[in-house]
Amino acid sequence: MSGLKDRRHVSDLAREIERLVAQGELWPGFDPLAIPLVFYDGEDTYLFRCSEVPEGFREMRVGECDVLVYDGRYPVVTASSVVEIAGTPTASVMFDRSANQVPTVLASVAIHEAFHVYQQACHPTWQGNEVVLYLYPVDDANLLSLRRMETEALRRALSANGSHEKRCWTLRALRVRQDRYAGMGPEFPTYERGTELLEGLASYVEAMSVGRMSVDLPRVGYAANEVRGRCYEIGHALAVLLDAFAPMWKMAFDADDRQALDLYLLEVLEKSGRQCGEFTEAEVAHFEAVAREDVQDLLAQRSEEKRAFDSQTGMRLSVIASDTVPLWVSGSDPSNLKIVEGGVLHTRFVNIRHESGQVEMLTDRMDDVVALTVAVGPHPLMNGVLRLTIAGLDTLEVMSDGGTVNISGSGLTAQFTNATVDENDAQVTVYLNKLGRAS
Repeated sequence: MSGLKDRRHVSDLAREIERLVAQGELWPGFDPLAIPLVFYDGEDTYLFRCSEVPEGFREMRVGECDVLVYDGRYPVVTASSVVEIAGTPTASVMFDRSANQVPTVLASVAIHEAFHVYQQACHPTWQGNEVVLYLYPVDDANLLSLRRMETEALRRALSANGSHEKRCWTLRALRVRQDRYAGMGPEFPTYERGTELLEGLASYVEAMSVGRMSVDLPRVGYAANEVRGRCYEIGHALAVLLDAFAPMWKMAFDADDRQALDLYLLEVLEKSGRQCGEFTEAEVAHFEAVAREDVQDLLAQRSEEKRAFDSQTGMRLSVIASDTVPLWVSGSDPSNLKIVEGGVLHTRFVNIRHESGQVEMLTDRMDDVVALTVAVGPHPLMNGVLRLTIAGLDTLEVMSDGGTVNISGSGLTAQFTNATVDENDAQVTVYLNKLGRAS
């Protein structure tokens, strides 16, 4: 019996989700307990509320819970996200059991991901086009200055004691946002609003599930390239302010997918009085100066991160395709992508496909194992990838036979046909379509 795994954390998590859900409705029509859930604890995969037993899973009774268990990581589970299992959208949670995370935290994350399943089914337009993110004008000091003003005004609105002060700073934030959006292409406001609906509302629901009724925005603002992460918190903040000024807003959004959080809030507030909430000239000058520093910091960071990648110790794998038959990014974690000089850095997870095979990196060693993709065309990813290089690997096992190449090690797997491989000390290079090196 001593060899049996201790799986009490499985039933603890299930019970904690039930406890949080029982405290009250989080969103009209959203029932987390009606949505399938899968989680990987660093050892095995557990599936709840699935209508069938997928291949590789087995039924098990753990405490008071009936659960389906898969030994190891089920392949589609690569992040806390939404995955499809047995043809059904499923909330997915990944965590490291050895980290002893509190069940309440994990349960709230599970509710966050379950809300994404609900959004996909009931509000599929609540999303931003991630392709836009890579072309975002993050190096425009004027736009960054306005964004800093907007963030600070929202922060003051959230912390305001009286309704008048709260209204004044909320309205100031929304007016500054209007000025900022007027200075950029329409695809960028659309991205922000969609991501605020998708991730901001999921963050809001997650916080509500544990009784957190507000959100703390950083006094120092956000780095220039923190576009996506900022949308999580700003969307959450707008939802909290809507609770204060328009208590029935969730019903309106549930009935009409065309709403945007900031526009709905602006419409409510513009009906209730004059403009107020002003920054001093000194504050405006400060925002402008810091924004200029933001741009310089961003450019320096991009250069430094590329230098760090180039000097990374350990083994390297490079996969090189032709510009006519490029590689394609089929899976990645948008929260762990960075534009650098000459390419895009991917940490934690990336899946790259080609007509002759694929390579996948999935690792918790985010500071050590890093992938760099070099684009074929003007877009960093969407025109295809010419070269993939993964650095910081401990070991690589390479098997090559008649044009078939299989590589594994350090959280990486790669399989290609019609390929050649070159091993040179710590560098392994795969040439696709038998490109080979010039002789």
